Amino acid sequence: MELDLIFKIAGVGILVSVFHIALKQAGKEDMAHLCTLAGFTIVLLWVVQLLGRLFNTVQDVFKLF
Repeated sequence: MELDLIFKIAGVGILVSVFHIALKQAGKEDMAHLCTLAGFTIVLLWVVQLLGRLFNTVQDVFKLF
């Protein structure tokens, strides 16, 4: 498994949580939620790309299609 992807996801999670807390303390709760949503979207795109590569690998292994 790609260990660097796990570290990237953890890093994004830490950064998003720090930004969320800082923005919430500043009274900008709507921006804090948008920051959280943006971080979630970035990680979701990485996971979808990883799943796409997994499905391609499964197709190659079993000679599907």
